[in-house]
Amino acid sequence: MDANTESWEFELAPYSISAKKELPKAGVKGDVGHFGSVTVERCPLYRPLEKGMETARLSGPAFPETTFRGKRRSARPSLFKAELTLDGQHAELHFNARALRKKDRALGIEYEGREYVYRAEEWGSVKVLTRAGVRISMGPGRHVPPATTFRAGTVTGPVDAVDLAIAIVLEEVDTEVLTLGGAALSSPFALMQHFSDRAE
Repeated sequence: MDANTESWEFELAPYSISAKKELPKAGVKGDVGHFGSVTVERCPLYRPLEKGMETARLSGPAFPETTFRGKRRSARPSLFKAELTLDGQHAELHFNARALRKKDRALGIEYEGREYVYRAEEWGSVKVLTRAGVRISMGPGRHVPPATTFRAGTVTGPVDAVDLAIAIVLEEVDTEVLTLGGAALSSPFALMQHFSDRAE
């Protein structure tokens, strides 16, 4: 990308909702430039009928309906048994659980001819989604006492709603295995099993 490539910023606020007659909800929401409002929603409550799976759903007037489903970890879907869909179309996910170098521990995403790379930077505090000519980074933003920390997004290149939907829905996914430290706390064999199952 050259120095003249367009760059702009946005932020997402965490939220949680508890209601007596409905399941609790949690996630992030905000306004994303001229794309307008977006919300990512998940249920923090463990539900036995989901058989250990969890789902994060992204919605917004300008965005494709995006769903990330995976094995529940830390009250979020994880990269174990993961599935990503946009407007009902499945994306292909690739991850090398055996990789020892940081740059090789990235999630590859293929969707309608596009190839994305999603990786952790700065000890896992920043996540970056890239494809040809486009980069979206998400990291810690401003802190509002006592306990609210926004997520700050920086966009570079001619992004569209699909790019943003993927980067934003992943904010509510447990991606600890993208770092070696996080992988040490997880079971890489579950990931390897998942991707070998999909290859059959």
